[in-house]
Amino acid sequence: MKDFLKKYSFFIIALLGILFIKAHYLNMAFQQGNFSHETAYNNGDASHYLKIGKNIADFHIYSDNNSNVPNEIATWRPPIWPFVLSNLFYFSDHPSTLIILKFLLELSLILFALFKIVKHLSLNAIYILPFLIILIEPQYVKYYITFLSESFSAILMLLLAVFFITLNNNKRYHITIPILSALLTLTHPVSVFFILTIFITYLFYNLKSNFKITILHGLLFSIMVLAWPIRNHLTFNKGVYLTASQGATFSKGWNEKVSTEFTNVDGDLANEAMNLKYVDSTLINDVNHSIIKLSKVYTAGTRNFINQISFGKKLKIVFKKLKSNFNPFPEKPKPGTLELLSIVFRIVYLIVLIQLILRFFQKKRFSFNSNKDKAYLIVIAVFIGQILMSSYIYTGLRFNAIYSLTMLCCFIIINLKTINSMLDNIYKRLQNR
Repeated sequence: MKDFLKKYSFFIIALLGILFIKAHYLNMAFQQGNFSHETAYNNGDASHYLKIGKNIADFHIYSDNNSNVPNEIATWRPPIWPFVLSNLFYFSDHPSTLIILKFLLELSLILFALFKIVKHLSLNAIYILPFLIILIEPQYVKYYITFLSESFSAILMLLLAVFFITLNNNKRYHITIPILSALLTLTHPVSVFFILTIFITYLFYNLKSNFKITILHGLLFSIMVLAWPIRNHLTFNKGVYLTASQGATFSKGWNEKVSTEFTNVDGDLANEAMNLKYVDSTLINDVNHSIIKLSKVYTAGTRNFINQISFGKKLKIVFKKLKSNFNPFPEKPKPGTLELLSIVFRIVYLIVLIQLILRFFQKKRFSFNSNKDKAYLIVIAVFIGQILMSSYIYTGLRFNAIYSLTMLCCFIIINLKTINSMLDNIYKRLQNR
């Protein structure tokens, strides 16, 4: 027992300290009254997820109107996170208990991801320490004490990255990868560009040696993702769509004020109705309180806006959003310790992108036998995903938070040799005292 405690003392102390920090922020949220019934159910996007989850638990229907009748507005939210929340309601319907259950669920999933990657890398106890920082990544911490989907999405993305990195040439495929890819798409659809990049890479990796498996996994992913849009069409008979928010998000990212007023802090606060002036009034009159029809009108108006502006104006809008996306600093004041720490971590993730560029200059093929190269492939997918997301709709610190755990994990793996050398030096100094 003494040998065990001596060997793992650093790890145990670090883990306990990190769990204390997580509990501290959870307690702060309790002290601020964030989980009273009145606040939790009247708190914007977070409360909408909560209402849908409760409705699923009570009536087994995807709705937000406390009934057994499905409604269009509920499909504004993608389905996976409300379904996960609904299972927590079987234990309690009080927001304070629900947030604790959410905390325990996400903690378990992150610890599982860390166990898997640490086991794959065959690390000694002291070298596990850097991975524990993933538990308190500030952008993740900001959202795990809410009912928003960002923290759960970040964990699904981390799990997908971990399963991808732990692939080896003896077993080049894993059924979890198409499943996680589909679940992530149906949890946070803006991640679809990242997912397609890494999933297509995964399929090509297996195409020659496992053709049947590759086709099977591709079909599994497609069936899982398409099941929800098809359900929406069968339920409302208003077309196949993933979320009813598609038109609004498209409009928020492409309008006449983006090039001058867009910021990475509140890009999603733009007025989506701004492009309605570019559509015929008869289309607007035909909406008749249908959120799905309104989404289509938003899309039509936005496309008309894009078609009538110059190529130079289009480039200006895209450049504005890309600049905001990769700017680690909030473009409007955001006070608070977590916000300050988030800046530091976003700078670290920019360093990873610089390392990726330097890797390309090595002019060597990326090897699936190298954990470091597979981590770089994840970073490439994040980079492509953010560029396409920013260009097509809009970006912001909230949307980018879903990449935080994955980017931190990749940073550690890419720089593992240097980090372990630093830990060795620190450990030797402590032993010599």
